[in-house]
Amino acid sequence: MRLQAKDILDQLIVWTKLSNSVHGAQRQIFTLMLLLCAALLGINLALAASGGLDGVMTTLHVLMILFLVAMAWLLWRKRDWQELEIFLTLIGVCLFAIAMMISNTPRVPAALVQTSLLYVIAPWFVWFIVLDIVSFFTFRAEPALRTTLLISCLMIVGTAIVLIQTSPASLLALRDVTVLWLAHILTIGLAYQMASTHERSSQTDFLTGLPNRMRGYSMLLYEIERAERYKSIFSVILFDIDHFKKINDTQGHATGDVVLREFAAFVQERIRRSDLLCRWGGEEFMLLLPESDLSSGRLKADHLRMQIKNRAFHNNIRITSSFGVTAFYPHDSPKTMLERVDAALYRAKANGRNCVETE
Repeated sequence: MRLQAKDILDQLIVWTKLSNSVHGAQRQIFTLMLLLCAALLGINLALAASGGLDGVMTTLHVLMILFLVAMAWLLWRKRDWQELEIFLTLIGVCLFAIAMMISNTPRVPAALVQTSLLYVIAPWFVWFIVLDIVSFFTFRAEPALRTTLLISCLMIVGTAIVLIQTSPASLLALRDVTVLWLAHILTIGLAYQMASTHERSSQTDFLTGLPNRMRGYSMLLYEIERAERYKSIFSVILFDIDHFKKINDTQGHATGDVVLREFAAFVQERIRRSDLLCRWGGEEFMLLLPESDLSSGRLKADHLRMQIKNRAFHNNIRITSSFGVTAFYPHDSPKTMLERVDAALYRAKANGRNCVETE
C-alpha cells in the first residue's frame, strides 16, 4: 500500500513537473502563512460558536485547521518533496473552499439565488483566483499552469453541484457562471503569459541564447531528483574555450562575442535533443547528458573536443577547449557533482589544455 502511494506521488510529480525543494525564504514564508491561516480559521470558528455551531461547518473548519498545521510542520521539517507539499496544500485549500461554497448555498434565500448566482459563488471564486495567483508566484510557469488547471477541474465539479442545488430558472445563472469563468480563465492566461515570459528572460543568456547558469543549476537539480527517483544515470560535462582572453585582447570584445555565439551554436547542433547545454559563465559551458554514464560522457566530450579543434570560427579563428566530466552517483547533490566536474576541468587545464579529464 505504501509503495502504491509513493508511485502515485511520483506520477503526480512527473505530471505537474514539480521540483524537489523550494528556496529557504520561500519555505519560511509559506510555513508562517499556513500557521496564520490556521489561526484565522480558529478565530472564525470561536466567533461562530457564540451564534450556535453548525456540525458540517465546524467539521470542515477543524479538518482544515489540522490540515494546515500538518502541512506547515511537514514543510518546515522535511527537506524533500517541498513543492509537492505546497501543491497539495493549494489543492486542499481549493477543496475546502468548494466544500464551504456547497455548504453555504442552501443558506442563501431562494429569491436571491433566482435573481443572481453571483451572490452565491462569486465570493468563493475570488479565493480560487487567489490560489491561481499564488501558484504562479510559487512554481515555474508550466507546473503553475498544470496546478491551476487541476484547480479549475475541481471548480467545475463544485459549480455543477451548486447549480444542481439551486436549480435557477432563468438564463441569468448561465450569464453569471460565464462571467466568473471568463474572469478565472483570463487570470490564468495572463498569469501564465507573464510567468513564462519572465522565466524565459531570467533563465536565458542574452548573448548566446542558451539557458543561463540559473537554468543550468535548476536542471542539474532536476536530473539528480529524477535519477534518485528512477535509479537512472546521467553525466555532466564542464568545458571552456582555451585562452579565450587572447581573442578579446587581440581582436576586441565584439569579435569575442561573435566567437562565443558561433561556438555555442556549433556545440548545440552536435548534441541530442534530450541534452541540455547552458552557458555557465564567461567562456565556460555545462552540458547535461541524461542516460549517459561516465564513459559515455567522456566519449562525447572527446568527440566535441576534436570537432571544435578542426573547425574555423569567425575571422578564421581556431580555438580549442578543455573538458571535465563526471557522472551521478547515489546521494549526490549539485554541490558534490559541481565540485568533481570543476576539479576535472582544472586538471585538464593543468595538463596542457585541449584534453578531457574525468573525476
